[in-house]
Amino acid sequence: MLKAIVFDFDGVVVDSEPVHYKAILEMGKGLGVTFDYEHYLREYIGFDDRDAMRMILKQAGMPIEESHVAELRQKKQLVFNELVLQGAAAIPGAVELIDEAYSQIPIAIGSGATTMDIELMLDSISKRDRFEIIVSADHVSRSKPDPTTYRMAVEQLADKHPTLDLTPGSCLAIEDTAAGIESARGAGLMTLGIATTGPASTLRRAHRVEPGLEGVTLAKLHEWFNGVG
Repeated sequence: MLKAIVFDFDGVVVDSEPVHYKAILEMGKGLGVTFDYEHYLREYIGFDDRDAMRMILKQAGMPIEESHVAELRQKKQLVFNELVLQGAAAIPGAVELIDEAYSQIPIAIGSGATTMDIELMLDSISKRDRFEIIVSADHVSRSKPDPTTYRMAVEQLADKHPTLDLTPGSCLAIEDTAAGIESARGAGLMTLGIATTGPASTLRRAHRVEPGLEGVTLAKLHEWFNGVG
């Protein structure tokens, strides 16, 4: 039975991938690195900022030193913060599903974004209070497709709600990338893939794929996923 939901963030809750792209592109100018959005979706999607900065350095033909990675992450963060303050849009249907689920079952975020990014954008759509658990890139040493992010999210939800007997198999991950689907499946969660960032064909490992979250209700999720496993 479906007892809890772990939402990915970028591309699932907020349409933030274009903002990340612009921030990375602006940061990369000083290194002579530039690429179009299709390249970003093909090569960078699903990475956390650490891996994205390593890719930038590789593309610039520079040595990948962790001190330089940290410096680039900080520069990208400053640009990203400025862009978010100009406005971030929720994925259509996400706010409605979050509000409905919040009133009935535990929900969490399991994301490769930083905690600062997540909280900044949740504030921008007035949904910070909906999530008692946020597992971000700041909490794991290895990002998706490694299963640690989703495993930690389920463990923390289970600790918060001991009477629900939460297990990975009773939790649903909502994801928009192949790396995220692999992470969730590796942790034992049920998976809903939504084609908000790339083609549905990239999400074929999900238990179910939908074009987006518009019209997706908790009742439909129970119908689709109760008994999956």
